[in-house]
Amino acid sequence: MPTSVTAILVAAEGEHRLRAVLDALTQQTRMPDRLVVVQLGADPATASAIAAIEPTVQARVHGRAGFGQAVETGVRAAGLGPEDGQWLWLLSTDTAPEPRALERLLQAVEAAPSVVVAGPKQMQWEAPEYLHAFGETMTPGGTAVELAEPELDQAQYDRLSDVMAVDAGGMLVQERAWRALGGFDLALPAYDDALDFCVRARLAGHRVQLVPGARVRAAGLESPGARLLGGPSTLGRRTRFRREAQLHRRLVYASLPLVVLHWLSLLPIAVARALGQLLRKQPEAAPAELLAALVVLSRVSAVARSRSRIARTRTVGWPALAALRQPWKDVRYRRALARENGRPVERHEPIRFLTGGGLATTVGVGAVSAMLFTPLIGADALSGGTLLPLGSFHNLWRSIGWGVRPLGEGFVGPADPFAVVLALLGSLTPWHPSAAVVGLWVLALPIAAAGGWLATARFTRRAPLRVVGALLWAASPTLLLALDQGRIAGVLVHLAAPFALLAALSVRRSWTASAWLGLLGALIAACSPSLLPLLAATWLAAVVIGRRRRRDGGRVRRVLPLPLPTLVLFAPLIAEQALHGRLLGVLADPGPVATAEPEAHVLGLPEQLSTALQLVVGWPAWTERSWEALTEPLGLTGAASAIFVWSLGAPLLLLALVGLFWPGRSLPMRIGVAGVGGLVAAVLATRLLVVADGEVPIPAWSGAGLSLAWLAVLEAAVVGLDRLSAGAVVPLPGRPGRLASQVRALGAAGVGFTAVLALLAAASPLLVGVLLGTSQVRPGTSATVPPLVAAESRTVPDLGLLTLQPQEDGGFRKRLYRGEGQTMERTSTLTSTAGFGESRALARLAAGLVQPTGDDLRASLDRFRIGYVLLVPGAGDATGRAALAEAQAVLGANPLLTSVSSTASGTLYRFGGLDPEATGEVVRRGPSNTGTPLGLLVLAVQGLVLGLTFLLALPTRRLATRFRPQAAVAPHRLDVRSIERSPLPPEVQALRPEQAATVQREEVPAWR
Repeated sequence: MPTSVTAILVAAEGEHRLRAVLDALTQQTRMPDRLVVVQLGADPATASAIAAIEPTVQARVHGRAGFGQAVETGVRAAGLGPEDGQWLWLLSTDTAPEPRALERLLQAVEAAPSVVVAGPKQMQWEAPEYLHAFGETMTPGGTAVELAEPELDQAQYDRLSDVMAVDAGGMLVQERAWRALGGFDLALPAYDDALDFCVRARLAGHRVQLVPGARVRAAGLESPGARLLGGPSTLGRRTRFRREAQLHRRLVYASLPLVVLHWLSLLPIAVARALGQLLRKQPEAAPAELLAALVVLSRVSAVARSRSRIARTRTVGWPALAALRQPWKDVRYRRALARENGRPVERHEPIRFLTGGGLATTVGVGAVSAMLFTPLIGADALSGGTLLPLGSFHNLWRSIGWGVRPLGEGFVGPADPFAVVLALLGSLTPWHPSAAVVGLWVLALPIAAAGGWLATARFTRRAPLRVVGALLWAASPTLLLALDQGRIAGVLVHLAAPFALLAALSVRRSWTASAWLGLLGALIAACSPSLLPLLAATWLAAVVIGRRRRRDGGRVRRVLPLPLPTLVLFAPLIAEQALHGRLLGVLADPGPVATAEPEAHVLGLPEQLSTALQLVVGWPAWTERSWEALTEPLGLTGAASAIFVWSLGAPLLLLALVGLFWPGRSLPMRIGVAGVGGLVAAVLATRLLVVADGEVPIPAWSGAGLSLAWLAVLEAAVVGLDRLSAGAVVPLPGRPGRLASQVRALGAAGVGFTAVLALLAAASPLLVGVLLGTSQVRPGTSATVPPLVAAESRTVPDLGLLTLQPQEDGGFRKRLYRGEGQTMERTSTLTSTAGFGESRALARLAAGLVQPTGDDLRASLDRFRIGYVLLVPGAGDATGRAALAEAQAVLGANPLLTSVSSTASGTLYRFGGLDPEATGEVVRRGPSNTGTPLGLLVLAVQGLVLGLTFLLALPTRRLATRFRPQAAVAPHRLDVRSIERSPLPPEVQALRPEQAATVQREEVPAWR
């Protein structure tokens, strides 16, 4: 029998479990001959608990030392001699042996002299009847694998004996073999330290054995090295240390010709695995993969030492370990079980969009939309309102990031984030990007119906109410007005809002939802920057509330990265606007500046109060002429017309109040708060005056914030209908139960459809606007300049067209276009807020054209490459008409210009002295968005963040559980009374806590 056992206990900070381990040592039926305690750090409570047990030797190492380093310190401190029969028993601060653990370990190694390492069965600390670990092996690819599943111990693994490796906690190892093999590899401080040591012992010709009768309790799901290394146990930290250990062993175990190949492949494989971690919905683990590869890449000397250690002690070849590896068949089987056990449990009833009525509703609304927008189908492009055609596919992507903005003279600077949205939208039809805008207008209503149906399905199970929600969202005034006025950004915000709501409801449970919410938030912010303060406040509130709630503390990490996509898109624009002192310009609406509309003062109220009342009832804009066809037959005009139209939304608002304040909080109150926030954002947007139409300031589009408020009203109204249909009492004779339920449901659906019909009646002039020609949107062409200019620009790409338009103050507004004219992606909020691209020389040229100044106009026209001048009719007042007539006379008398056409859109003059082969001095011909280091950096950062977020947003549920280790069984406590009633084997009964407690704890240990 072995003559001596030295127990080496590595004690980390933590008095509670340390006392339990020390108590367990005093209860051993075979006491260790010496006890060496190695303390990590200098915690006084830990030192006091150690001193109370009076160990043979007490040593101390720094608090971040690994398990192997601490054990080596204890072996040196013990001062063991070279005599035979010395054994080391390795324990940690949370590895508590049961009373007969050491006795049975010694019995096993005595019966098998070739065994130099023996390992006990590790049980869960809080539930000793459940397995924690019992032996280790490797796959043919070298990945460490636990032999035992974390499940109830029913002796199912007790037949295991010879294995490749045992776990470090509770390991009994021969001291002579420990010295010969060099102990644990210090390059493996956290994971696989015991696995590597046992592999080296096997290669040295020794045996490694499991002892089922010896049991220890282990806390946590990690090895002692990982638990004692310090720091929080996070997924990223665990992934990093596991991957470091695996890569280090791969370089150490590989044959010499393959080492260089493995070393060179570390970074490419790490990048691929990081992307795989994103697809598996583990973004915390993605940086860990890269960091692990970089760390191992720099450990050339550590790998060389480890390979040299194996070469000195190896007596058998690697094929001797082949029988102990886990076959690929078993690897695939266990991975399949892990995927099956790791499938998430559905928290909600399946929505069933295809079979539950969602698809039918969408198709029906799509058919109606096709009829309403028939004049637009097949159009080359759309024009009117704030719509402009899109440029070529190439120009769309050249316009993003940091580069030349070809406006006026042009300037180098950041693009609006909306340019990325336009590039993505135009890429849907790359052969003709403007066709995507036409498709958006035709499909906007069915897309809105689908989004409204899906969002409503989260709040009610009743199919008719889901249809009501779909119709209400598709017929909302914010969407219809955006379609009528050509506000493409407002349309996109309205379509994205319900999907953002769906993602927000699941953001704390799913990384997929978090990524989608981040992308949709960036889309909404890019389309309507005036919502940035609301989005920032909502995110900040979610973070603060999540951190205060203990149950959400671990889930708030999915909320923290939400602003990243928005931040990388807006950062260049924010920096440029701040540099020029126009930080509020960041909140300006993207795209062309809207034309100033006369304010409607309803009921004779002041402007601000009238606008607020209009927003409260759900209308972002009001012009009486749009509703004349609806109100004139009823004899309503002026204030009466507005009151009538607005009152049609009253049933919906009343239902929303029912849903918000129904007893039992049927609707989350945060939905109502979000609705109020959207309304406040809409009101503030009307006071945001950072751009102007000539001299008239233009407020931001309030419909974006109102869309968010409308979504909250919609969901509250549907919940109110749902509660009314479930809670209304309708006395019926006979069989009141089922029949009454049906009547209640039909009654609520009738109320809902009444609200829909009222809203449709109010919005009917907007719905048929395209058919009747009253809408601002109409079919157009890809060119926004006269056809003659567009034709000549195909041969002279930098040909300039200068437009002059009289203003109410008698001045003229100038605009300089090139090529086929202004396109949507060429617009920039920098020009409308900070005056970029403007030139005093160009202003002087425009002034000289309408009023002789004596300047050399020929030189200026050549310098700016202006081949045409278009005089556009402006204000219809007397001042504007006089300015127009005077300008026509001056331009007609100018010998440099020739009048070529006169239409309702203006009079076109041609400058015949322009040299087609010459190049203007001020025409900006700088590098594109990829032509400068700054441009490449902006594109790289934006592309990286958006690309990674998109990868994280992909719905890869099956891949998310693929190759993921199976989670340990949650600790359970068995009822002692049920144990007493069940016929358990004597050995199991001997391990009951109440019987183990009968060991005399007052017995003096052998090491004292």
